[in-house]
Amino acid sequence: MEKINVNDITEIMKRKALFTEGTMDSGILFYEPGETMTPHKHSNLDEIFYVISGKGIITIDGKDISIKEKDVMLSPHDESHGFTNDGDEKLVILQIKNTFVK
Repeated sequence: MEKINVNDITEIMKRKALFTEGTMDSGILFYEPGETMTPHKHSNLDEIFYVISGKGIITIDGKDISIKEKDVMLSPHDESHGFTNDGDEKLVILQIKNTFVK
């Protein structure tokens, strides 16, 4: 077993890889105030996002949805998704990806 505390991640980065096991991969996403990740989609993986801290907007298939701490979202394959930090503090999101072969 391996344990990581999000508060111990001191590097400045957009994504910190956490764990990979089989078809599952996880990471922490960091967005500074005003920062945006352009909407995109994956044809070979589903993703779950959990907002650890901050607030912002997730854009799913062109629709903007407000998100905040403790919100959980599922983004199935072929659904576009992107993030915008419209808050005044860092937006931190746990990302869990499951890759599959079509």
